[in-house]
Amino acid sequence: MNYNFTSPHNNEDSVYPQPKRLLEFSSQLSQREIFVKTVDEIFKKLQEHKPETISQLEWIYCISGKSEWDSKNPEISKETSALIWRFAADNSWLQRQLLWRLALTYSGQDKTTLASSFFQCFYVFLKLESVQQLLSVKIVSALVSNNTNRELSHIAYKLNLTPSELINKIRNDLPVWIPAFKNFIEHIVPYFCDFKLPTNQQVNWLLRCLNEMSSLEHQVNAVNYLLIHVSQEVASQHPSLVAWVKHNYSNAEKIYRLSEQARQKLREWIGAINYGDFQKLVNLILQRIDLQNFEANQLSRRSEFWSFYSNRFERIRILLPEKTFNTIGNEITRDVDILKNDGSEPTEICIFDFGDWFVVEFFRGKGSETRLFPNNPQNQQILFGQNQLSVKQIRRLGGDVHDHVYLWQYYCRQWLESKNIYPNPRTQPAQVPTEDKLRKRQKKLLYWKRDIKKLEDQTKEY
Repeated sequence: MNYNFTSPHNNEDSVYPQPKRLLEFSSQLSQREIFVKTVDEIFKKLQEHKPETISQLEWIYCISGKSEWDSKNPEISKETSALIWRFAADNSWLQRQLLWRLALTYSGQDKTTLASSFFQCFYVFLKLESVQQLLSVKIVSALVSNNTNRELSHIAYKLNLTPSELINKIRNDLPVWIPAFKNFIEHIVPYFCDFKLPTNQQVNWLLRCLNEMSSLEHQVNAVNYLLIHVSQEVASQHPSLVAWVKHNYSNAEKIYRLSEQARQKLREWIGAINYGDFQKLVNLILQRIDLQNFEANQLSRRSEFWSFYSNRFERIRILLPEKTFNTIGNEITRDVDILKNDGSEPTEICIFDFGDWFVVEFFRGKGSETRLFPNNPQNQQILFGQNQLSVKQIRRLGGDVHDHVYLWQYYCRQWLESKNIYPNPRTQPAQVPTEDKLRKRQKKLLYWKRDIKKLEDQTKEY
């Protein structure tokens, strides 16, 4: 009788390697159909150190008949299975048969394919140095562990492979259709979230895994978990991670699949990144630009004040005078624009998108003000869409204006709250100024109002 082990090319079995075909073939064998050595004779050959005389067909019979043999020889069932495992370390073909069946049985796909003594003695195989670094061995070890999904995620991360890339690597050695291989992609994000200070490489690996999720439901669940369990401090160190979530969950259909907690965390992530860019700009200006002491102090206080609103920064645009750009432009990691020279005093400008309002912050100069504009199509096109802007063009737009003179922080906070712009949760309220301090502010405010009027009058001539 002839037996053909080669599957037709268009048969489903052509996807799977020889172990599955041998397994199916062996289930059809009987002693009456083909002559094979008994299990006892196979063990005798092993003990006589003559394993090369054992055929592949005899090994298949041995593995398939081991359960029945064990029931008749319980006192040496483990000893003989351990012997086979040791031999398998140097026989890649036998190794593949055992690992394949072990994976199937642990996945619940086949309850009869492997004797329990093989499971009980697997540790003997795992202790052998010659096999410990083999990928298929690591994978099966993960399958039999108490935390399969985490172990598989760890293997994929260590090899810098996505789940599908990992599965492709083991396709010829293990039954890749079992549920464990299909499901562990859902556990990549919880594994990533255990990194206290993830590196750029770890973030890039995560993003490749997220892009691989074909099921929207699985990806939404993963992003929900990611947003809730990764702090904004960590997210702010990885703009590519924030950019991916923002890009993929900016449309209404997707963002409303996220939980309210996750949506709030996304706003915090985006705000932290944008505030971080603002803070870096302020620090660079303080370090590299020749400022007067009062300008440097004002700028430092500006950075501190806006840190209380970091959760609200949806977008930011940075505008620099040409001289500032030439000095620090190559040290800023995000896109910046050069202000058109219109004869105004040099000042850096940041435009913040707070949702319903745009906040324009002038860093220095006589006015050195904050302007507030409603978010409407016209203002959006000018403040975030127009290629070239000048100081006078922005001032000419008008808007509500606030000063930066003595005690400005307390009053600016009230001014913002009147427009429903609130600081981050748990931010300490500002102290109410005393009468003496208030009189001092009023005096300084008169000079500022005079200066800002002159500046606004100049825009009418521009």
